[in-house]
Formats: sequence, C-alpha cells, structure tokens
Amino acid sequence: MRRAAVLLAIAALIAAPAAVLAVEPFVANLTPDQEVPAPTLPSGYEGSGSGSVVISDDETEITVEVTFDGLTGAPSGSHIHYAAEGAAGPIIFPLDHTGGSPINQTLTEADFTAPDPGQGPQTYAEALAAIRDGMTYINVHTEANPPGEIRGQIMELPDTATGDEAVVGTAATPLLLLAVVGLAVFLVTLRRFGLRRA
Repeated sequence: MRRAAVLLAIAALIAAPAAVLAVEPFVANLTPDQEVPAPTLPSGYEGSGSGSVVISDDETEITVEVTFDGLTGAPSGSHIHYAAEGAAGPIIFPLDHTGGSPINQTLTEADFTAPDPGQGPQTYAEALAAIRDGMTYINVHTEANPPGEIRGQIMELPDTATGDEAVVGTAATPLLLLAVVGLAVFLVTLRRFGLRRA
C-alpha cells in the first residue's frame, strides 16, 4: 500500500509540470492597418483591440477572448480566419460578436468550418497547426467596413515568467494541487520508512 502511494506521488510530480507546459497561449493585437483590404476610416480614428487564444492541453478546446473599442459602429461579425500576415483568407472559426466587447468563447471541433480544398485547413487538427504556425488571424467587422475593420495575426505568446504564471494560475491549479498532495504523501511515507530503520 505504501509502495503504491509513493509511486502515485512520483507519477503526480512528473505528470503535473508536463501538463502545465502543454497548455498553449497565443495573442493577437488588432489594428486597422493589418486589414486587407484597408478599411475606410474617419479622421482621428482610434479603434483597436486585443485577443487571446489558448489551446487546451488535450487539444479539444480553444478558449478565445477578444476585446475592442473605438470602432465606427457595433460589430457586424468577428471570426478567426486562415491566412498569412498581409493576405485575406477564409473563415475557419466564427466568433459570437452579438454581445459586443468582450467576446468570450470556447471553440471545439464542432465549430470548425473547412474552407474550399486548397484554401486552408481541412480538419480541426490542421486548424490547430495553422494557429501554431502563425497562419490565422482574428478580425472584427462593422457595417462601415464589411471585410473587416480591425485585425490581428494570432501569434505564440512569448515564453516569459508572466505568461507561464498566467497559464499556471488559470489552467493548472487542479494539477498543482495533485502534485502538492502527492509530495506530501511521498514525504510522510519516506519519514515512516526512516523511523522504522532507526
């Protein structure tokens, strides 16, 4: 029984960090100058936005948050598109813009829309690969600019202490708790073995 507890603790300590690192965060800085074609904007326009995209450790969910302000009007649409920076491309994931900013949504394979063959990813797995490769972007459409008013390429979040802490804080709390419990069991068991030998 004690041997099983020790093995469980060791497995928890090994597995938890790997699971934490498997969560993949990405960011997007939405501006009008990234839109293709360029939007029609009034003088003094200051619209902008930001986005975060997180692929879950088991790859079954994509958590998206998009905030924006200063647009020419209410959003008429928002999506994740497939295309390299500087090019326009097809929609692969719709975003629910009806509540305005912020957009908070969890996407799954059921939300994926494959573009015409040869125009982009044909499977959900290929869509995840496109996100990882920097080949997707978020944009927000308005009535004044139907093709899109602000856009941001989805890029991998730099590996900084702040980014890692954010991921650990939001996605890995249960795993870290398991690791702490496992460590406690391991230490108690180790102490008992030490006392018996003495």
